Amino acid sequence: MEQELNQASEDSGQNRSVADNIRELTESSKQLLEAGKQMKDNLSELSERVEHASEVSTRVIKSPWLIAGAAVAAGAIIVAVSRKKAA
Repeated sequence: MEQELNQASEDSGQNRSVADNIRELTESSKQLLEAGKQMKDNLSELSERVEHASEVSTRVIKSPWLIAGAAVAAGAIIVAVSRKKAA
């Protein structure tokens, strides 16, 4: 079978052997597999980020006064620190 493929390759004027084609296809398959794994990892990370963002927005919706109070407290701390530096 391999001889027939080599002969067909030679007859068509191609200089590449079947073994070269198989090596190239194998390398391409490895690259595609790696790209697929990377895409899966990226999608998992994106999913986690979206879930975290939705949790934060849910907290804000459920307790807006708590978030507003935390913002006021943070502002007061910033003002106190900046006044202390100015003095």
